[in-house]
Amino acid sequence: MKKVILLDVDGVLVNPGGYRAALHATLNYFAGLMGVPHFDFHEEKIAELEKHGIFSEWDMVPVLLGAAWNDILSHWPEAKLPSDLASAAAEIGRRMNGYVPGDVTVPEFEVLPDIYPTESALQHGCFPFIPADLRRSLLHDSRNVNFSHTTRLFQHYSLGSRVFSETYNLPAEVETESFLYSHDKSNLNEAILEKLCQPDVYLASITARPSAPPREVDTSHVGYAPEAENALELVGLPDIPLIGYGRLEYLAKERGLDAAALLKPSPVQALAATAAAFTGEEWPAIQAAADWQQTGQLNSVFSSLPRSFELMVVEDTMGGIRSTWGAGEVLQKAGLDVTVRAFGLTSGSESKAAAFDKAGVPHFENWEMLMTRLTPLLG
Repeated sequence: MKKVILLDVDGVLVNPGGYRAALHATLNYFAGLMGVPHFDFHEEKIAELEKHGIFSEWDMVPVLLGAAWNDILSHWPEAKLPSDLASAAAEIGRRMNGYVPGDVTVPEFEVLPDIYPTESALQHGCFPFIPADLRRSLLHDSRNVNFSHTTRLFQHYSLGSRVFSETYNLPAEVETESFLYSHDKSNLNEAILEKLCQPDVYLASITARPSAPPREVDTSHVGYAPEAENALELVGLPDIPLIGYGRLEYLAKERGLDAAALLKPSPVQALAATAAAFTGEEWPAIQAAADWQQTGQLNSVFSSLPRSFELMVVEDTMGGIRSTWGAGEVLQKAGLDVTVRAFGLTSGSESKAAAFDKAGVPHFENWEMLMTRLTPLLG
């Protein structure tokens, strides 16, 4: 039987050391403005954010910074602060008078459907001790490098100063190497690649990483960072279909949609990846998945899929798994005989293991352990 395997990037195909390093570098940039040596957010604190549906560092950085600032400002309520993040950081530093935040608490809040987590935090009134204008500057529009200072700085560290300027047509604010280039490591070895790349196994990647527009589209790449493409090249899978953030952002701009409503856990991303895995064409598959979202009907692109196949997903968080479960239900309701299997990778994280256990998803600490389950299924 034919099989589709949808592969997340960070925590699955690569050990995302670059994003984690960029997260800490961005937070420590603001710590430096405050006169604090660094912010100490350990990995389990970050994994807690993932457990509650916050998967992107673009959201993690402002949420963590907000938690630290809220803790500090709780000692100076009604502080008058500028809305500019850099100026506010310097002013907060002047008010601290030796106070150092300890293990700050990130408030739990519902991640609302079809909007990004920072917008959810803003709507839920998180971080009440941060003045309203500054809170909006911190949490609103976290995908816009022209508005969000945290995301703009994060992209400097992720891409490196030179590539940042080339990608966004903006001057560099800090000089730095690319942390993705220097810190990311492949999780796949040659034996695993050989098992995955065999007849009747169709691979595609689903990721929230920035990416270029769909391969078949001839358009300017200004504003589209090829971070997902770089990861696939690093692991030795540069040619598999990719349904990354840039692909979906391009569709959203074309149709006047919100990209947040297309990303996992939405079924749209996994539906597009499944079609692209079989057809090898990204743009028709993305359009077809969006057509389903708008009409509730599967178009002719899905008619070319086998009537019976297995749909598998390998993820380190529940977002892509829920997207794949949703896609499987859509295909089954359309009359396809689709068996869905989900597998989690934890990299030793107790928080990730707990989230998978809660959802009844089998999970493994690394690829070597996962392959003991996958190999018999792949034949």
